[in-house]
Amino acid sequence: MILAQPLLILVLAVIVATYFRRLRSRLFDRLIVFAVFGCALLLVLYPNFATRLAHMIGIGRGVDLVFYLAIPGLAFLVILLFSRMREVNAILTTIVREQALLSASRGRPPAISEESSGQSTSSHTAA
Repeated sequence: MILAQPLLILVLAVIVATYFRRLRSRLFDRLIVFAVFGCALLLVLYPNFATRLAHMIGIGRGVDLVFYLAIPGLAFLVILLFSRMREVNAILTTIVREQALLSASRGRPPAISEESSGQSTSSHTAA
């Protein structure tokens, strides 16, 4: 075992542990994380496996195969994150709109704090 292998295994374990501790997800998401972790662990423990697999499908080096798989995978993650961000923005817009309509129907303006409005009521000026 080379020196980098235990370090890489530790990094993978920390990433997976952080994912399960901080991010709650559906079962399908967890299965994907376990599959990716398993593949990464396999490549760390048996580096020649990537090279053999790459040769079987016509790619010269194992690292090239890893990059060819990682780049579309990362692009897919960016698309997923972007779509989730748009979904959250739509939900937030709906909530804010409902709150504004509710406040308007009660005859009072919505409460906006000084910090969120970006305006300051202090009388000091910048030099």
